[in-house]
Amino acid sequence: MECLKASQVSWVGRRLGVVLWPPFLGLVIPFTSYGTDRLYPLMSFEVWLILAGMFLVSFVMASIRLSSRLAYAVMVAAVLTFAVDYLAAPNKFIVLSVFGTMVALIWRIEQTFLLVVSAFLCVFVATTVVRAALREEPGIHVSTEHSAIPAASLPRLIHLVLDEHLGIEGIPTDTDHARELKHKLKQFYQRYGFELYGGAYSRYTESVNAIPNLVNFSQESVDRAFVSGDQSFYRLLENRYFKFLHEQGYQLHVVGTDYLDFCSIQDTPLKSCTNYSWYTLENVGRLNVSVLSKTSMLLALFVAKYDRYQRVLNLYEGSMRPLLLSYGLPMPVVNPESLWTRRKLQASSVNAMRAMDAVSKRILQLPRGSMLFAHLLLPHFPYVFREDCSPRSILESLDYMRSTPQEFRTSEGRGLRYDQYLSQVECLYIKLDDLFRRMQSDGIFSDSIIIIHGDHGARLGLRFPEVDNQGKLTEADYVDALSTLYAVRIPGKPGSYDPSLHAIDDLLIDTLGASLGRAPANPIPWRKPFIYLNAGRRKEQMPVELPWQPSYPPPSTADVQRR
Repeated sequence: MECLKASQVSWVGRRLGVVLWPPFLGLVIPFTSYGTDRLYPLMSFEVWLILAGMFLVSFVMASIRLSSRLAYAVMVAAVLTFAVDYLAAPNKFIVLSVFGTMVALIWRIEQTFLLVVSAFLCVFVATTVVRAALREEPGIHVSTEHSAIPAASLPRLIHLVLDEHLGIEGIPTDTDHARELKHKLKQFYQRYGFELYGGAYSRYTESVNAIPNLVNFSQESVDRAFVSGDQSFYRLLENRYFKFLHEQGYQLHVVGTDYLDFCSIQDTPLKSCTNYSWYTLENVGRLNVSVLSKTSMLLALFVAKYDRYQRVLNLYEGSMRPLLLSYGLPMPVVNPESLWTRRKLQASSVNAMRAMDAVSKRILQLPRGSMLFAHLLLPHFPYVFREDCSPRSILESLDYMRSTPQEFRTSEGRGLRYDQYLSQVECLYIKLDDLFRRMQSDGIFSDSIIIIHGDHGARLGLRFPEVDNQGKLTEADYVDALSTLYAVRIPGKPGSYDPSLHAIDDLLIDTLGASLGRAPANPIPWRKPFIYLNAGRRKEQMPVELPWQPSYPPPSTADVQRR
C-alpha cells in the first residue's frame, strides 16, 4: 500500500468530509431511490438507522484513505459503480468500464473528482427526495357528465369484491381453528340476514380474468380478454355491469386498486372513482411492529432488489452449489421464501386494510340510488394480520403457495399458510362486523342491497390448476384455488345457506334479477360445473369439469400429503 506524504495527510485530515461524502452518497442514492419508489416513509426511525449504518461504513472508508490511497480509490469506485448498476442496470462490460474509469480518476485527480462527484450526488439526492414529497397520491376522479341527483326510489347497492377469499365449504376442517372459523362465518352471515352460498366457485384462478369476466357477464376462455397492460398494472377495457346499473338509474362510486384500474372506462360515467396502490410500502412502514423488524425488512428488500445480486444467487444455485456438492461439500439451499433472497414483498393486504377503513366511511355516506363497488385485496397475501388485527412482522408473514417453487411445497407448509391466512380472514370480519353495526346504527343497513364475494380461492394448494399440471391435480388443489365466497343481502328476503355448487358469475346475474327486477343477459352455461385451467403464457385457457362436490369435506393437509 502507498503511504501518504505529510501534505496529503494534512489535506485528508482537514477535509475528511471530502473523502467521506462520495461513498456515503453512493450508498444513499440507490437506497433512497428504492424507498421513494415504494413510498416508504423516509422520516421513519428505521430509515435513519440504515443511513447511520451507511455513514459508519463510509467513515471506515474515509479512515482507510489515511493509510492507502489505492485501497480507498478501489472501494469508492466500487460503491459508485454499485449505485450506477443498481439504478441503471447496464451490461457487465459497461459496469467494469465505469469501475476502472472511476479508479483512475480518483487516483489521478482525486480532489477535483471527489468535489464534483459530491456536488452532483447531493443534487441527485435532493431531487429524488423533493420529487417523492411532491408526488400526488391517487385521488378521487369526479365525473362532470353524471351530476344528476341519485334516484331515491332505488335501494343503495354495496358490492365488495374480497380478493382471494376462500369459500365456506372450501375451508379445510382438519384443525380446530379452521372448524371454528367456518362456523363463525356461517353465523356472521346468518346474523345479518345474508343468503350465503357455501359451494360458490370461480371459473378462473387469476383476478385479471375472474373480475373482468364477472363484470362483463362473460365466460371468456381467452386469457385477459377484457384488460390491457401488464406487470400487475392492468386497465379494464369494458364493464357491462356498470353500464347495466347506470341504465337502471344508479350513480356509480368505485374504490379499486391500481392492480386493476376501473377508473379509465370511457363508455360509462362514474360519479367518483378512487384507486389505492397495492404496491407501495407506505402503510408497511406504519405497522405497529418493532423497529428492528422493519429495519431488517427494508434492508433485505433493498438488497434483494439488486439485479446483479440476484444473478449471483442464480450462479450459486446453478453452478457453484452443485460443484461443491460433487466434491462432498454440503452447501445451504437458497431459501425462496426469505426477503433476503427470492421473495418479493407485495404489500397488498396491508394497503387494502387501510383502504378498508376509507371504504367503510364512503359506505356510511352513500345515499339511496347510489352504488359503491370496491375491490379490496383482502384477505389476500401477505398474511400480516392476526385474528385480533394486530400485525405480525413482515419477515414472519407468508405468501400464497404459488410463490414457492414446486420442490419446496409440502402439506406442512400448506397448513402453516392456512393458519396465517385464516387469522387474516378473522381480522377482515372484525372490520365487516364494525361496518354493519355502524350501518345499522345509522339506519342504512336494512334497505341496502349488499353483495360480498371473492374472485378465486386462497390458492394454497400444492399444485396450481394449470394445463401443465392437469394429470397431477388433486381435488384439494382445485378447491384451494377456485372455491370462493358469495353472500348477498336483499331487503325483505330472509337469510339462507346453500352448500351446492354455483359459479359466482351466474350468482351475480341471479342476484341482480332478484334485487332489481331485471337481470342482464345470461350466456348459456354448461350443464355441468366447469372451470378454466390456466394456460401459462398461452392465450387460450382449457375448460374442464370441476371435480368437487362440496357436500363432502375438502381434503385435509394430511390427505393431500398421502396422495
